[in-house]
Amino acid sequence: MTRGPYAKTAERRRAILATALEVFAESGFRGASIREIAGRVGMTDTGVLHHFGGKGNLLLEVVKQKEDEDAGAIDDPFLRDLVAKNGRRSGTVRLFTTLSAEATDPEHPAHDHFVDRYRRVRAFAAERLAEESAEGRIPPTIDPDIAARLLLAVMDGLQVQWLLDPTLDMDVAYNDFIDHYFGCRAEDAPPQ
Repeated sequence: MTRGPYAKTAERRRAILATALEVFAESGFRGASIREIAGRVGMTDTGVLHHFGGKGNLLLEVVKQKEDEDAGAIDDPFLRDLVAKNGRRSGTVRLFTTLSAEATDPEHPAHDHFVDRYRRVRAFAAERLAEESAEGRIPPTIDPDIAARLLLAVMDGLQVQWLLDPTLDMDVAYNDFIDHYFGCRAEDAPPQ
């Protein structure tokens, strides 16, 4: 058990990260301010910067923390678990949707991170889909690399639509796409 100043520092960092997630989700990177984050956690701008060094570093810490929390949700080759998880957390989805769009600008502090993140997730999904194809669980005519891109495109597109219209059942729509594109249903998949 951590005690003393280290425990307080860790607790303070967690509070800053949680608040930063809210502010970045509400305002995006460019619209968010260290002053707003600091005010919400009862600190000075300097206090927040002491822990993270700058707004760009804080943003990357928030993104990495959320991605670490999602690590287990991408075991499914069709990413169904991640879509289901995202359907229960609009703040995180809003954050990633806003930031990934902003990060298309090469000058954005998270640009390289998002380029790498999409590359890693695509590569993982393509590898898993190739295994599904080799095992005969999806048609051999489906190119795993293209299919991995489509999975991410459908997931991202549905997330935007869900944020605009929360009555959309993102999980149902996504699974319908998987069922029709790959010719397999979730209940037919082998256990993970």
